Amino acid sequence: MMKKFELLLPISFFIFIFGMLIVHVWMPDRAVSQMENRNLTVLNKRPGLEQIFSGEYSKHLEDYFTDQFPKRDGWIREYVLLQRHMGKLYLNDKYYLAGDGWIAVSPVVEVEEEAVEKFVDELSGLSHDLAQAGIPFTYYSFPAKATYILKAPEFMPKDVGQEQNRKVHELLKERNVDEVRLMDYMDPSIPVEEMYYKTDHHWTMRGAYAAYEALIGTLSERMDEYLSPIPYDERNTVCLKNEFLGSWNKILAMTVENDDQVCYNEPIDFSEILTIYERTATREYQADVDKLYGIAKTYEESRPVEYSEGYSRDLIELNIYNQKPQVDKHLVVIKDSYFNPIQLLVASHFRRLTIIDLRYFDKPLIDYLKEIHPDYVLLAYNDRNLNVYQKNE
Repeated sequence: MMKKFELLLPISFFIFIFGMLIVHVWMPDRAVSQMENRNLTVLNKRPGLEQIFSGEYSKHLEDYFTDQFPKRDGWIREYVLLQRHMGKLYLNDKYYLAGDGWIAVSPVVEVEEEAVEKFVDELSGLSHDLAQAGIPFTYYSFPAKATYILKAPEFMPKDVGQEQNRKVHELLKERNVDEVRLMDYMDPSIPVEEMYYKTDHHWTMRGAYAAYEALIGTLSERMDEYLSPIPYDERNTVCLKNEFLGSWNKILAMTVENDDQVCYNEPIDFSEILTIYERTATREYQADVDKLYGIAKTYEESRPVEYSEGYSRDLIELNIYNQKPQVDKHLVVIKDSYFNPIQLLVASHFRRLTIIDLRYFDKPLIDYLKEIHPDYVLLAYNDRNLNVYQKNE
């Protein structure tokens, strides 16, 4: 009888392993984890000899079995809940639960000197090349949530994000690169907590609209044109009832209850004045305004919504033409996802707005800008983004 009990544990273990292997083989591979917001390793069924003998393939298999483990999202959720139950300060070693649904990140405790220098060098080179072509340029830093929502415990080191951002602008001034620290021009009466989502790393429509007003105001001076932003009117705000899939909450397996909502503030009907062309890797076509921006408006209330669905996906290039522009100018914006909620608002002022995302852009940037020769170019990144020629990773 004792021998039977002694064999029970190893037999049960092997049955579990064999069962999981069968489930693993039976289930199709997933290419993307929506929960973790990243690509998953898909099995390479035809490795080369060099990959096998170098050990590269064994590492690939390790990553593959980890990424494609059956019910992976459920295990991740249980792990996050276990961390919370044990009282861990930073979940997944980075995310802090600040109460009332807020998710904050661990502070950056030292200025990233090398990254700052490289970023300033890249911006200086871009500015110089455009100046040689007679195209004015300005760098805009958009205030990032991680820089301004500082909810970590008092005993933790102070975040240096704002200090780092100021240093970037100081170095750019020394190199005669025109720059705007947008937070300095945004309406100070708006509480910073209203500017950002609790569970996502982006800003809300209220924060984005304040950025749009500041952006147009500062561009008016630089372009020597009368540009007047459409004033914010709370009565134009409409919010979806759908559950919001915040980027940081997805990383924490959607375990944080919150009241985040995707909201819109559209003072005019953009479809009446704007014509949009999207360029993909293979073609350019006219896109439906309502499908390109705010596709989540068409969803059933039971369907959860991500930031990209609420506003706009990150695309290679958009060209937006305006039938009733405020000024007869062509503006190019090189952007990250912080610009997405306001792209139609900005487009409402110019004859043509070209939007470029360098994570996907497939042409030599300077040559292309010389070819289309816009009236003005600005690069608008959130202030945590210190990579001009960023790659999609």
